[in-house]
Amino acid sequence: MPALPSNCYKTPHGFIFRIVVPESLRPAIGKREIKKSLGRDYHQAVSQARLLSLQTDQQFNTLRQQTARQVDYDEAFLRYVARPPEQRLKPIVQVTPELVSGLRALWLSSLDADLAWRREGIDDDEYEELQENITQVQAKIAQALARGKPEPFLPVVRTLLVGKGYQLAVSPEEECRLVLDVLPALQEGYDILAQRQAGRLVQPVLSPTENIPLPAVWEPTPAPAATGPNWEALLEHWREDCERKPRTDHEIQRLVHSLSTFLPKATPSTLTRAQVTEWLRNERDQRGNSAKTLEKKGTLVGALFSVAVKDELLLKNPFSGFDYRRFAAKAGIAPEEERRPFSMEELARIFSPEGLLGVTKGKGGGGYHARVWMPLVGLYSGARLNEIGQLTLSHLVLDPVPHFRILHAKNQSSIRDVPIHPKLIELGFLDYVEAIRHAGHTTLWPFLRSRGKINEDSELLGKWFSWFIHGKLTMPETVVFHSLRHSFKDLCRNALIPRDLHHALTGHSNPGEASNVGDEYGDGYALEIKLEQMAKITLPLDIPRPLAFTGSASV
Repeated sequence: MPALPSNCYKTPHGFIFRIVVPESLRPAIGKREIKKSLGRDYHQAVSQARLLSLQTDQQFNTLRQQTARQVDYDEAFLRYVARPPEQRLKPIVQVTPELVSGLRALWLSSLDADLAWRREGIDDDEYEELQENITQVQAKIAQALARGKPEPFLPVVRTLLVGKGYQLAVSPEEECRLVLDVLPALQEGYDILAQRQAGRLVQPVLSPTENIPLPAVWEPTPAPAATGPNWEALLEHWREDCERKPRTDHEIQRLVHSLSTFLPKATPSTLTRAQVTEWLRNERDQRGNSAKTLEKKGTLVGALFSVAVKDELLLKNPFSGFDYRRFAAKAGIAPEEERRPFSMEELARIFSPEGLLGVTKGKGGGGYHARVWMPLVGLYSGARLNEIGQLTLSHLVLDPVPHFRILHAKNQSSIRDVPIHPKLIELGFLDYVEAIRHAGHTTLWPFLRSRGKINEDSELLGKWFSWFIHGKLTMPETVVFHSLRHSFKDLCRNALIPRDLHHALTGHSNPGEASNVGDEYGDGYALEIKLEQMAKITLPLDIPRPLAFTGSASV
């Protein structure tokens, strides 16, 4: 069953779509939030919510672009009027076809104001005065065109040009030819005004080449039309590449929203390395992100670009090869506290009757057996929390030696077979597994269940474990469940286990080492060899045997 998209919520009356309108766009949209009922059918609600998300994103992006263009225009106009009067008008030294078509379109586009005025309502005197003016001007235009004498309309064209910041610097003959070329458009405009006087509210018909009014001197040069996918299309292409975890998808959506909101003019095809730096610096300064967190964010968003570049949807990945070290603390500044291994004294407290083994009641963290066995497996295997949380009975194999088959891992290189450490067997882990099987369960942790759509079940244990060691055992924030993995790596080093072998046990690549094609051959170390090396790991801990599984979360 597909997960509910963001902005889609279940209520007692069915599903609804709800999104808060950004404060800067509320005046244009006229409301604080957009809300729509999606009915009671789950799959239909998911489909509609995704479509509405795409539509609202496009609406918001369009409004942001319009707002940005208006801001650019207003700022450019203020810079223009700040110039000395004698420096404002730009001279036109040559009459070109583009100038003629620009003036024609400029005049005809001004008829929109007349139509708006009429729809507001005009009184009798205004109507009669306009009728008289139209009749007089139509006659003058006809006479000027028939005689080839456009002089009466020179001031009209000059006014149009001055209004856009230009002045003619051509010969009188060239100026007359320009006005003669523009007069048919004036004639067409007054013919339209005459039809409107008769109640036919017609509009001028312009070809695409004539539909571009002469731009003002101060108008910013419009940016070239964006090519390539937009942000939503980039996300969809990344999703289609392979199956994505809900949590990863949610995090990517959040980061893309942050990036596109911070840089409203940027598109995937125009995003630059400098803009990436600007965004990451803002994340650092506004959110207090560390260099490691910034690297994680950049790596996640960069994955979208990487897929698009490989499929030639984009030409470049601005996150490729990005130097995140620039954000790290410099010399003379105390480094940030990071995760560290547990000390032996801390491990003794955790795995003691006063620690985990003494908490026998309650369902928190998946119940007693998950709270005890998952940290023990982490300590004696170095496996990640989520790798342990996804273990089922089918992932535990007894031949040729008892071992875990870790098939759901962080990446492809992390898929591996890990022997069950003799200490775990001594503590009764295989007996626990057999009791789980006898009770009819398939997962090793039957009471570990997350209600969230994007959260892994194992996160319940991770949060409970952190609460317990920090709140109950008053350990520092620098140790968490992942510290067990750090501890295992140190135990491997201290047992003099070869580096490539303990990397194979933990699913690490060999950082900094040149790869060799021969490394890809074969299945790697035999399980018997892995077990022989793991058996070297011993801890001076007196860990009590966990209580037997009784079929409930508490014992």
